Amino acid sequence: MTLLRVSASGQVYDVDLAYLKVTRDEGGGYYLHGKGHFLFFEEREAAEAKKHDIEVYGVIGGGNP
Repeated sequence: MTLLRVSASGQVYDVDLAYLKVTRDEGGGYYLHGKGHFLFFEEREAAEAKKHDIEVYGVIGGGNP
């Protein structure tokens, strides 16, 4: 069964994707979702940086402060 999450704008995201994906939300901002993650960011660059951290370090923490 696929785990779906809904943003405040009503857009639906697949949290169970086998890969990480950054998607622009209809209400503004960006969501990083997939591999069990569902994180909101105001800027695409921040979302992409966190995606990279998770892919490289395998954790929410990672190298970027």
